[in-house]
Amino acid sequence: SEELAATQAAPISTPEAVAAPLTGPQVYNEVCIACHAPPGVGGAPALGDSGVWAARIAQGMDALIDHALNGFTGSTGVMPRKGERVDLSDQEIIGAVEYMVEQVAQ
Repeated sequence: SEELAATQAAPISTPEAVAAPLTGPQVYNEVCIACHAPPGVGGAPALGDSGVWAARIAQGMDALIDHALNGFTGSTGVMPRKGERVDLSDQEIIGAVEYMVEQVAQ
C-alpha cells in the first residue's frame, strides 16, 4: 500500500505536442480566405486584385501589418484584430500579410 501511495503521489510527466507555426499560405487558407477570397467581402481586398491592393501597399508593410495585428476600421470596411484569430502568433499573421502582398506582385 505504501508503494501504491507513492506511485499515486508521483507527478506524471507527459510531453506536450509543440505545433509548428503556420505558414503565410496556411494562415490565408484557414483564416483570411473567409474575407479576402475573390471578390472580397465587406471591403476586404481580394487576393491578387492589384487595383484594390495598390493604395494599401502604398502605405507600406508596417501599416498593413499593424492593421492585421491590431485591427483597423477604414472607409471601405473593417479588419478585425488578427482576423479574429487571436490564438495565432504575430509572426503567423505577418506571414499571411506577406503572402497576400506577394500575390499582388506576381
